[in-house]
Amino acid sequence: MLHKRIRFGHLRLNGVPVEVRYGDLLVAQDESAELLDWEVVVATADRLELPMSAYDVHIETAELRQLWGPGLLVRSDGRAHVFRGGGTLDGFDAEELQ
Repeated sequence: MLHKRIRFGHLRLNGVPVEVRYGDLLVAQDESAELLDWEVVVATADRLELPMSAYDVHIETAELRQLWGPGLLVRSDGRAHVFRGGGTLDGFDAEELQ
């Protein structure tokens, strides 16, 4: 399985900025699969009560790289949140996994 981890410091959920303490984007591809799997793990500075739902997830790295796509909130304790990619991750090319 090929994978890449990208750290980020800025996040918007459904267009609303969220203050990030720590953020990771993990992108993976099984060699037999066509589509990429991706997941966002983020620790927020403030407690957020987010409903388990689909979100427009938009991240920005320290290098000002923009990555975005639909993500489903699958886990949250108010400060740590996990979004599983629910479609295409725009701004990422599968060739980056090589």
